[in-house]
Amino acid sequence: MTDHVGLVLSGGGARTAFQAGVLKAIGEWTGSNQLPFKVVSGSSAGSINAAYLAANADQFQTAVSHMSQMWGTLTTKKVYTSDILSINHAKTLLNVFNHIRKGMHGANSILNALPLAKLLKDQIDFDRIQRCLDERSLHSLAISATSFQHSMSTTFVQSNQNISWQRVRRMGFEERIRVKHLMASTAIPFLFSPVKINGEFYGDGSLRNFAPFSPAIRCGAKSLIVVGIRELEEPEKIEKRVISFGDIFSKILNTILFDSLDIDNERLRRINQTIGDGGAISKLKKINTIIIRPSVDFSELVKEYDYECPIILGQLLRLIGSKNNGEDLKSYLMFEPGYLSALIDQGYKDAQGYKDQILAELN
Repeated sequence: MTDHVGLVLSGGGARTAFQAGVLKAIGEWTGSNQLPFKVVSGSSAGSINAAYLAANADQFQTAVSHMSQMWGTLTTKKVYTSDILSINHAKTLLNVFNHIRKGMHGANSILNALPLAKLLKDQIDFDRIQRCLDERSLHSLAISATSFQHSMSTTFVQSNQNISWQRVRRMGFEERIRVKHLMASTAIPFLFSPVKINGEFYGDGSLRNFAPFSPAIRCGAKSLIVVGIRELEEPEKIEKRVISFGDIFSKILNTILFDSLDIDNERLRRINQTIGDGGAISKLKKINTIIIRPSVDFSELVKEYDYECPIILGQLLRLIGSKNNGEDLKSYLMFEPGYLSALIDQGYKDAQGYKDQILAELN
C-alpha cells in the first residue's frame, strides 16, 4: 500500500462523457498540470478516459480540456457503423441474429466499432503512458476486460512497479496498454465484437468485474475517487403491462455497468467498519472512497435531444423493439454533440457538491 489517490472510472457508453465534466472541475480546483491521481483504473467506456489521462499525466489541465472537447464534438458515425442494419432484408431481430450466427459479412456483432478504434489511435498517444510512468507523473494504469475463454475479469496493468494478482475469477498482469485493450474493455456483447489479445478473446470490462475497486487498490491506492454515471436513487417505478426485448437489454446493461460499483462500495464500507472495530488483521488498512454521481436521470436527459438521434440508432431501437422511444438505451448509444455536451456540463455541475471532500482527499 502506498499513499497514492486512485481514480476509478466506470463505463456506460455515451454517458461516460459525464466523467469529462467532473475531471474538468477537478482540474480547475487543483490548478496543477500534474495528474492528482497517481493510480488510474478504467473499465468499459471509462477505460477511454483512464488511458487518455494516463497518457497526459504531466499535463492534467490541458488533458481534461481536450478530453471535454473530444467528447463534446463526437458523432455516432465516429464511434460505430453497421453493415447489418443497412442490409435491406435484415428487418427483424431474427434476421440480424442469423447474420451474426452464420458470420455473414464477417459479422459477430450488430455494430462495428472500427471508427472508434481509429478515433482512439488519433486521440491518444499510447507511448506517452510509459513516459509519464518513467517521469513519476503516473504510478499505474489499470484497464479491465473480460476473458471469454476463462470467464474471468482480467486487468491489464502498465505500471512503474511489478504488479500482478490472481483471485477467484479475476486476475491482473502487466501489459503495455494499446488501442486493442480499450476496444476489448468497451466491447459490449452482441453490440460490439470481442477483441483478440494474446490469443484470447476479450469483451466488456464490466461483465465479470465484481470488484471494480480492486485494480486501483492492488496498484497501490490508499483512497479512491470514483466517478459513477448512475444516480443514487432509482427513478420511480412505472408499472408495465408488457416488457420488450429492448427494455430487457437496457436492464442487463444497467446490471453489467453499474450494480457491481455499488455492491463493491458496500463491501468496502463493511471492511472499513470491521477494521475500525479492531476485528481485522493489522496489515489491513481502511480505504476511503468518494463516489461522484449524477443528480439527474440520463434516460430523461436524452429526451431533450431526440432531434439528434442518428438513423443507425433509430434502426437499432426499432429492431429490438424498445418501448417509450428507447430512452434508456439511447442514453448509452447516442454519441451526438448536444447530448454529450449536456452530459459534460452535468458532470461539471454535479462535481461542485463534492469539491470539499475531493480536495481534502487530494491534500
